[in-house]
Amino acid sequence: MKAKLIFSTETKETEQWVDMPFIPRINEWVNIVDILKKEEIVSMYQSARCWSGNHGTVQSIEYRYDDIQFYVEVNIWCED
Repeated sequence: MKAKLIFSTETKETEQWVDMPFIPRINEWVNIVDILKKEEIVSMYQSARCWSGNHGTVQSIEYRYDDIQFYVEVNIWCED
């Protein structure tokens, strides 16, 4: 399923569109290293106060419609 992932820290948000074979649940960990490029991870790491740089926690999941199809919007918190 088409998904819009929003990675958030205290000072920055990054969006990434991916095709996910499953939808994660709230409070699950997501392995960020498998999704983002190395330079994107470094940028997120620098904007976070305390983050390992490896995983994020799913904070919210919303189903949306963009005039063509449904997609999932997943907000992932990247702080430990």
